[in-house]
Amino acid sequence: MNPIKQIILTLLYLIFATPLAHAEQQQAHIGMNLPQSIIKEAIEKTLPLSFKIDSDTLLGSLSIDRIENLQLKKNIISSRISISGHELDLVTNIAGHDLRVKIGSLSVSFQCDTTIRFDRKSQTIYLRPTVTEVQPGNSGKADIASALILLFDNQEIPLRLEKLQPILADTGSKTLTVSMHIAAIQVLPKSLQLYITPRIGVNKTKKAAVTSR
Repeated sequence: MNPIKQIILTLLYLIFATPLAHAEQQQAHIGMNLPQSIIKEAIEKTLPLSFKIDSDTLLGSLSIDRIENLQLKKNIISSRISISGHELDLVTNIAGHDLRVKIGSLSVSFQCDTTIRFDRKSQTIYLRPTVTEVQPGNSGKADIASALILLFDNQEIPLRLEKLQPILADTGSKTLTVSMHIAAIQVLPKSLQLYITPRIGVNKTKKAAVTSR
């Protein structure tokens, strides 16, 4: 799995598992608001995260050390990300032969603005981070730092959301099933807004057979 995709999936899991601050019924949707403070807290509890790098030009491991200065703006998630690479090998091709050049370790920080779009039919979030400022930690390894950043920069990352678990209510003669379907996701100033469409189904409860002796 793409390391960046796995990181974001981990963060999304924690965010959706966090108790929701507000929920209100609006027309056919339930609006759920996740404040910026809750998202910050969820991120802090997940870091650092380490993953293997398996690209055509770079091998090794990648660690997401810090995500700081997180700011949710209208349609944009802004943050400063600090990453470090370990046991890095640069893969080059000379005369049809792959050669590995040992690089070792390096660290780099960059400011990142991420936009999202949500496909309701496939229940998929598409994130596109854009690096706006780079502050390398190893001045002699700028090319390798750039290769690490290319794992992030302007790459659209599809994230398929898992189905939300339905709510079951047994009334005795019937079982009500409330299924939740995400209709939209919107980034707002200092919060993330989810719109969920509830779908209610009814099934008759089978009564246990009574036997007489």
